[in-house]
Amino acid sequence: MKNRIGAGRFWPLNAGFVTAEFSRIIFLVTLGTACGCLGAEESAEKLPRDLSELSLEALMDIELPMVYGASKFEQKVTAAPSSITVINAEEIKRYGYRTVAEILQNVQGFHVSYDRNYAFLGSRGVNLGDFNSRILLLINGHRLNNNLTDGALIDTAFALDVDLIDRIEIIRGAGSVLYGNNAFFGVINVITREGKQLNGAEVSGGYGSYDAYKARATYGKLFGNGVEILFSGSYFDSAGRNRLYYPEFDTPEQNNGVARGLDADMSGSVFGSVSFKGLTWESAFISREKENPTAQFFTAFNQPGLETVDRRGYTALRYEHSFEDVVDVSARLYYDRSDFQIGYPTVSILGTNLFKEEQVGEWWGAELQFNKRLWEKHMVGVGAEYRDDFRQDRLLYDRDSREVFTDASRNRQSHGVYVQGDFAVCTNLHVSGGVRYDKYGDFDATFNPRVAVIYNPVAGSTLKAIYGTAFRAPNFLELSHPDFQEIKPEEITSYELIYEQEITRSLRSSVSGFFNQMDDLIAFQSGSFTNFNADAKGVELALEGAWTNGIRTRVSYTLQQTEDRETRRRLVDSPNHLIKCSVSVPLIREKLFAGLDFQYTSGRRTLFTTTSGITESGTDATGFGVVNFTLFSQNLVKNLDASV
Repeated sequence: MKNRIGAGRFWPLNAGFVTAEFSRIIFLVTLGTACGCLGAEESAEKLPRDLSELSLEALMDIELPMVYGASKFEQKVTAAPSSITVINAEEIKRYGYRTVAEILQNVQGFHVSYDRNYAFLGSRGVNLGDFNSRILLLINGHRLNNNLTDGALIDTAFALDVDLIDRIEIIRGAGSVLYGNNAFFGVINVITREGKQLNGAEVSGGYGSYDAYKARATYGKLFGNGVEILFSGSYFDSAGRNRLYYPEFDTPEQNNGVARGLDADMSGSVFGSVSFKGLTWESAFISREKENPTAQFFTAFNQPGLETVDRRGYTALRYEHSFEDVVDVSARLYYDRSDFQIGYPTVSILGTNLFKEEQVGEWWGAELQFNKRLWEKHMVGVGAEYRDDFRQDRLLYDRDSREVFTDASRNRQSHGVYVQGDFAVCTNLHVSGGVRYDKYGDFDATFNPRVAVIYNPVAGSTLKAIYGTAFRAPNFLELSHPDFQEIKPEEITSYELIYEQEITRSLRSSVSGFFNQMDDLIAFQSGSFTNFNADAKGVELALEGAWTNGIRTRVSYTLQQTEDRETRRRLVDSPNHLIKCSVSVPLIREKLFAGLDFQYTSGRRTLFTTTSGITESGTDATGFGVVNFTLFSQNLVKNLDASV
């Protein structure tokens, strides 16, 4: 049994407390890291010179992680043409992360906003509230972004239970060179556990604050005939906060600004895969219902009905085979469906009325890729994709009178081809380059290149210079809006310089500088979608430690600045400063761990829409900090993991 819910996560702090206590927190983190370094140095003296004599745990501490999503073939993170973070299952368990949003909130360069309905992911200063359509989210390489909003949900509506995650590859920068649409700011590839890692049944349950329950049952196995299976089902139910105060509605007629019993969250998901000799069938489905207490969209305050229902599913057939000394082949055929429903409660002198909106999307597609290694030093690859969004429906109507206000239907076909190469110029210098052609619906064709020069001046040092472009086509929601105006696809030109340094065998650092030139970004302003231009620039500093004594640390700081080129104002929900610190310490070696993580997000601009439909600047949100503490145990009792 595993308790991953715990009542101790997400304690918001006011900005004054963060300012007063920040130096103390940094001191404690630094002290803990220093202690870890001392312990590591002692351990290093005892380590054998022959790596074959090391334990598996020690080898994992020293070896660099591998990544697939950056180039669509496996390579070390230092050789990949991107700034990359890899989060593994052990780290997820140690810090008690329960959603992908919580995981990403602790990663450099990202910030997460939550409106009591969805979690919105900001990357390098840009978060326009677009259901995360500028980040491409994958499960085992399968695209999760839907064909309605191009959104990828990362909260309790994510299609996979986090307990099934083996690792997450977070690949920053323009990624359209391999992935086409939506890989605007980066690609996040979630890789699942395999049946052979379980080799039997696994059950988990949890209870937390706000009457929250969670349960999961999983079975996985690799059979002697080579067949490997994994099946899992999960359920989550939370009553949410019973009382939420909103000063904007503080009148006697609106319960003095208090929303009661309108924050429930319930979801159920299933996942399954069957593999045999390079052929894999994989399916996932989730249904999530979430009440919303905020009275968004000019709905009635403290009234039931503002509730969203999200259903997302896919089934895919994947084939991978390496023809030795000839070519590596991968192919994928898939079908996806996405359903969305929302209610809009209104109150008038005639009573309460409820408007309903329903959206349905269906699509299928196919992918084919060939990789060829040349002279053991170079890699070339070509690939092609086709996708048919054969159903995109949106219906808005009055639930009682059945009067229809919006009835929109579209379909769209898209295809893309790409070529890339990774060439070793000499022993410490290689160049990665590629280009992709995409034709997306009725929009003009687009070409998106990427070039990266990767240089290792001395052992343990890596310097990367990267140039790339990416695009995001307008989605169905933007194109089907009643007040539709001509909007163009978004484009980004990205420049990045990265320096990575191995300080010791257990400690690595990185410094990244980036400049993103964004043209025709799409935002909802004063009742319609419109294009605007903006720039973003910044620096990311990161330090990661993994010592043989079991201590794990991550510390990062991001300084970023965004600007609307016309108004010269900072973008909405764009913090200038992000600080992330996490430390995990073994209290009992390999059995009991204490994990502490801290995030600070500086102040941000806000917007609001007046009752006449005009978008105006709101009061700036103040900076805040969050501290989480988790105790995690494994095998204190045989085959039992627990966390709180």
